[in-house]
Amino acid sequence: MKKLPQPLPWYTLLGPAFVWAATAQGSGELIWWPYLVARYGEAFLCLLLPAALVQFFVNREVSKYTAITGKGIWSGFVGLGKWYAIPLFVLCFINFLWLGGYASSGGASLHEIFKWPFSDQRTDSLFWSYVLIAVFTMGLVLSKVIYLFIERIMKVVTVITLGGLVVSAIIVVSPEALKSFLGGLFNPSLLGKGVDWTNFDYSQLITGLVFAGMGGFLNLMYSYWMKDKGVGMASFSQKLSGVTVKEEMAVEEDLMFDDSEENRLNFKKWTKYLNIDAGLAVALNAVTIMLTSLLAYVLLWPEKKYPEGWSITVAQSTFFEASFGVVGRIMFLVVAAAFLVDTWVSLVDGVSRQYADFMWNISHKAKKWPVKKWYYFWLIFQVLITLLTILIASPGVLLKLTGVVSVMAFVFYLPAIWYLNYIKLPSEYPAFVKSGWINQLALVATWLIYTGLAGWYLWRII
Repeated sequence: MKKLPQPLPWYTLLGPAFVWAATAQGSGELIWWPYLVARYGEAFLCLLLPAALVQFFVNREVSKYTAITGKGIWSGFVGLGKWYAIPLFVLCFINFLWLGGYASSGGASLHEIFKWPFSDQRTDSLFWSYVLIAVFTMGLVLSKVIYLFIERIMKVVTVITLGGLVVSAIIVVSPEALKSFLGGLFNPSLLGKGVDWTNFDYSQLITGLVFAGMGGFLNLMYSYWMKDKGVGMASFSQKLSGVTVKEEMAVEEDLMFDDSEENRLNFKKWTKYLNIDAGLAVALNAVTIMLTSLLAYVLLWPEKKYPEGWSITVAQSTFFEASFGVVGRIMFLVVAAAFLVDTWVSLVDGVSRQYADFMWNISHKAKKWPVKKWYYFWLIFQVLITLLTILIASPGVLLKLTGVVSVMAFVFYLPAIWYLNYIKLPSEYPAFVKSGWINQLALVATWLIYTGLAGWYLWRII
């Protein structure tokens, strides 16, 4: 039994929002929405903001579980029963076999700058991918507190990219083009207009809609970033450290707090912070995705020049090139490489946290290894699988595989989060941890939206 800690001022705790937004920006904003707009113009613009904003409700509920229990969300899934947790983990495992697409996309960006050391685009891209993987993995494992390393990088890259996009939009977008773009953004009657549905790749649209934020199992990483940020009862948990820090992780305890007025007030403050951080995450994400889509609408759509194959980030370099010339193009490609590999690093970290949490909770035998040891086991596995999968297919193919599985993930785990936060935890903790019916309705509506998308996708491809 512990006292629920009083949070610091909310603005001092902001961090997971930047990690979430920056991780999301490595796919939906940088690749898939520019692709959809550059190829189809206004046809899917009206779906952009709903797809981006709906993930607020997922993030809030995921982080609330961690704030109440001090644990990662997979401990809650395992607590529902192995019959549920193991199949869900298998789906999660399949989903994250294809993270190499982010690393190879970053390598492809560097190839466009250096055209070295080989003359072949694929070989060059793979070479730079391996270099980036080695550099960023070393930074990850040698940091004292892994989460802080990721947070600091993500804040810098987010600010640089967002600032560059704003300046580019101011320079190249005319008032008439902006008016036309906004007209498509808020006009549902244009949905699907001019699209050749007979040869349409539904996987690309589903991936764009899911990755207008994090997408599926990627959203669950928010729980672990909040855990290491120390929100709520997670302030009592030990943080994952790099290999240079020798102490072992402490065994996680079941943390409880009673129904006191002080705990009630502190929980309201934590709830306010969770809403602000989740709101900031989706807001940063939505602004970035609108800027990249606007620039794609102005610069790429007229020429039908869209990213594909190994050149998946090259078409977007026009965003900065139109404003800053050749220097702008090089700057964009460098930032894109950093952004994409940062995304890969944060995903490898988040996935390893999820897997370690699952393994430690699923079996008593697994508890012979501390969580930290399981984390590094899965970290090494993710790095090795990346090195292999980037040899199999181009970045776009790998990322689409992740996107399709991600929409199915929402269908299966959102009901479990509802049960945990609105049935199970209120029966074990003070009643005030249960949010009102409006929050509950929003979560159910979010599940219905993603279930509808998954059903529509399956219907179209079968």
